[in-house]
Amino acid sequence: MKKFLKAALALLCALLAVCALASCGGGEETPEDNWQPTGTDVKLFDLYEPSPFLMIYGDEDGFNGTNEFRKIFSSKGYSIGIAYSASTISDVNEIVFGESDRKVSEVANAYLAEQSASKPNNYSCVLYYRDGKFAITANSAEGYTMASILLARDYSTSSGIVVKDSTKIYTSMSEDEYDELLVEWDLSCYEEQRAENKKNLDELLEKIDAQREELKTSGFFGTATANIGTPSWGAVTTSPRKDHPRVYLNSDTLDRIATAFAKDEASNNRIKSFIESAIANDAILPPARNQGTNNTVDSDYIHNFEEGHLEKIQAKALGYLIYGDEYLGYEAIYYFKNFLKSLDIVQMPSDQCREYGATMNTAAIVYDWCYDLLTEEDKEQIIAGVENRICRYKNQIGPAMEVGFPPSKQGSVTGHGSERQVLRDYLAFSIAIYGDNDSWWNYVASRVYNAFVPPRNFYYQSGLIHQGTSYVKGRYISDLFSAWLLTAATGEHPYVGMNEVTRGLAGLEFAPGYAFNSGDDSGDSQPLSEYKHVYYITAYLFSDSMLLAHADEYHGNSAFGSDHNYLTSVLFAAVRGLSDVEPTDNKRDEMNLIHYYGSPLGQYVIREAWSDESSAAVIMKIKELGAGNHEHLDAGTFEIYYKGMLTSDGGVYNNYGHTQTSLYHRATISHNGLIIFDPSKWNYNSNTASVKWYSGGQRALGEPANLDALTDPDRKIGTVTGRQHAYADEAETKALYAYIAGDITAAYPQETVDYVGRRMLTVYTGDEDFPMAFFVYDDITSDKATYDKRFLLQISSDKAPEIDLDKQTVTTEHDGGKLILTCLSDDVKITECGGRNEGKYLAKDSLNYMINGYQCIPKSATADDKHWGRVEISNAKDVDTISFLNVITVTDAGNKKMPTVRDVSSAVGVEGAVFDKKIVAIFATSRERATGELSCKTSGSGEMSYYVSGVAEGKWTVKVDDKKIGEFEATAEGGLLTFTAPAGRVV
Repeated sequence: MKKFLKAALALLCALLAVCALASCGGGEETPEDNWQPTGTDVKLFDLYEPSPFLMIYGDEDGFNGTNEFRKIFSSKGYSIGIAYSASTISDVNEIVFGESDRKVSEVANAYLAEQSASKPNNYSCVLYYRDGKFAITANSAEGYTMASILLARDYSTSSGIVVKDSTKIYTSMSEDEYDELLVEWDLSCYEEQRAENKKNLDELLEKIDAQREELKTSGFFGTATANIGTPSWGAVTTSPRKDHPRVYLNSDTLDRIATAFAKDEASNNRIKSFIESAIANDAILPPARNQGTNNTVDSDYIHNFEEGHLEKIQAKALGYLIYGDEYLGYEAIYYFKNFLKSLDIVQMPSDQCREYGATMNTAAIVYDWCYDLLTEEDKEQIIAGVENRICRYKNQIGPAMEVGFPPSKQGSVTGHGSERQVLRDYLAFSIAIYGDNDSWWNYVASRVYNAFVPPRNFYYQSGLIHQGTSYVKGRYISDLFSAWLLTAATGEHPYVGMNEVTRGLAGLEFAPGYAFNSGDDSGDSQPLSEYKHVYYITAYLFSDSMLLAHADEYHGNSAFGSDHNYLTSVLFAAVRGLSDVEPTDNKRDEMNLIHYYGSPLGQYVIREAWSDESSAAVIMKIKELGAGNHEHLDAGTFEIYYKGMLTSDGGVYNNYGHTQTSLYHRATISHNGLIIFDPSKWNYNSNTASVKWYSGGQRALGEPANLDALTDPDRKIGTVTGRQHAYADEAETKALYAYIAGDITAAYPQETVDYVGRRMLTVYTGDEDFPMAFFVYDDITSDKATYDKRFLLQISSDKAPEIDLDKQTVTTEHDGGKLILTCLSDDVKITECGGRNEGKYLAKDSLNYMINGYQCIPKSATADDKHWGRVEISNAKDVDTISFLNVITVTDAGNKKMPTVRDVSSAVGVEGAVFDKKIVAIFATSRERATGELSCKTSGSGEMSYYVSGVAEGKWTVKVDDKKIGEFEATAEGGLLTFTAPAGRVV
């Protein structure tokens, strides 16, 4: 970076020398025009005085040009005239932007067209003055910025902006040349601040000397542990690069940061304000105080942590790297030491490791980015201070860092141990101090490479993460931080499949800006705007233009704030500047309408088309392995969206260990799954009103500590036994169907079931009334005939569903969409399990969290999933084995029609359904792939689409009414036959 700054400053000096010679006009001349300036100086406008010229514009680009012009000249202290449309003012002194009805504009645009044609891929601009008129025109927003900078840089005098009469300047720049101009301009704009800081440097150094002396008397900042311990996870074969910086940034990437910073985006303006301002009380924090809302001393939150201070300290360190101003670097060091010595977290209910971790992460940034300003005493004090005030320190309720010191505690797969403590905070600091204390790196990197990376690489094969969509920021961003840190420090990326995982998160989108929820959450959908953090980091790490387009869209023009858990504005500026690609014009171009997530998950997300933002979308999940923690017991479940969320997970994540969270929200009962209910496990004592909560769902799994625990056979909960999908067109712009089948017997307690299988098929019909048909076939054998087998349909509306017991239909509406379920099974009963009170929602007065007739009230009585509840379809008689065949479709809420749904007849070896006389779904009833003859009779007329599932690999002959239709092949992966044929006796 020093080399970069020296070169930039040398360029600046040369340019300023040229500016001095050119300040009275001139610029590029065209020999063919024989144009010579007349020699008359013309002052366009004065410094610190209202401009005698008015800015006007003739087109949209010109209006944008006035904004660029105003921004640049206002920053230099000029008072700029108001911008008007060219057609609305009289012929006065004007600076004309863009194409307008002015002659000066016509001439300037002719020159611009000539210049742009000769260099079509460059940024071009023209500055033209003659006979009292001035025009600025450019071929892009960048061109207007370039023109404004050139005018401010080359024609600025002590009194204002001066050109000659006549002046014509036109130039073109490549993108690289333009970036160099921006950096040079940014550096020149900072020169005044640098000069001011130089005057104050001695005073700051005196304060730092006094601070060092003060810290010598503190036991926290004495001698750091020379060797923090011997790791037990295995050897580390790599080490950080020797030069600094290497935490997030390195000397190979600093020029990109400087360029991005010079582009003056919204977040960078925030950082620049931090760079130029002091921190209150020199970042010495006030005494710990009540941070609660009830203003009482017994609040759960008593501390003095101030994340805004850390963001400003990071900004100072970044400013030192970009501007080479030692004052900024010394400020970062001084402020950070004050923050660290005064930090006092007396009490937090939990998770205080996140505040302490943010402090450690900032310590790493200051230590590394300002490394060449640190004395040996500074290094020792910062290392000892972090060790004693962050890693070892204990407050009233527990340790600062839950993973301990050295970081050996907690698991490496789930839980708080798999968050930022090790993967960002400890890792960043170990990279920063490597070379001064290698034991940190040797210990931390050993755990990261040998305990954290393997289980992630294993699960990344699925193309997703296992902790649900709401914990993408909390958990997955920690993985990304470690990837970013290790890539910058070592040049090697440790993970396999990470880019596909982030793209997989984008693939969960069911409607613009929203993703299907899974895992602990508090609503029907996950806003994708919260994923911008992970999109930005992944886009940089893998040069992914599509993810960058997602990130920019969800970020918009806002600035990243001081959220220490994710990307602060400083780290955002860094990662956005590091990206070496441009966002795609259309982020949908590389997004699949059908997204499959493989083993160890096994899940489809399918939507018909992006052109219809409200089109039906379905998630179908088998799930082969359980990871516990924030993951739910939801093997073999589905969710459906059409215009609104019609059926999805219920309950709320209200408190991690509370009954409602663990026994309702996280349990199978709040999902579109299957319950096998053993009545002997249910007990309600009316005398004490105590409930032994039991819902008959899937078995709970603890948190795996490592890869061996994650892949333990006992965590196997399902097997995908078939899956297949297809599009309706070769360009894959319209989805046709997706099918998945699975054996989820292992998900349930062994003493409850002998077999549980589920097959799900989504088909898009092309029908405006009923655009999608969803078939779900369940096959269950319970350990005892007395156990209820229950199919669950969650009602995401807050209104009660309509149930027709004679026709065995359930109808629910939400946000303009309607879902209609038709049950084709015999000997079943349909039961309502829900209800809501009138008026203000109170859980104790509602029935939306029902478990066997009792409301499972959340910790907060007002916690509301906004759902009515669920409908259960179960066996009407005691039987060991039962199958459920349910058909679901969607339509507009105002549509009064009902679809035609019939089961097949005269079935041999199959069960099946005919939907609206168009689509036939046939399910072989054998639990192994069928190899023999299968047959049934279908009703209807004309050609229909058939889907026959559960058949063996190979060619199958199909006949209808004894007439051969053809031979069709089933694959080993799919076990599904698809063909078109008329209705009739199908064999």
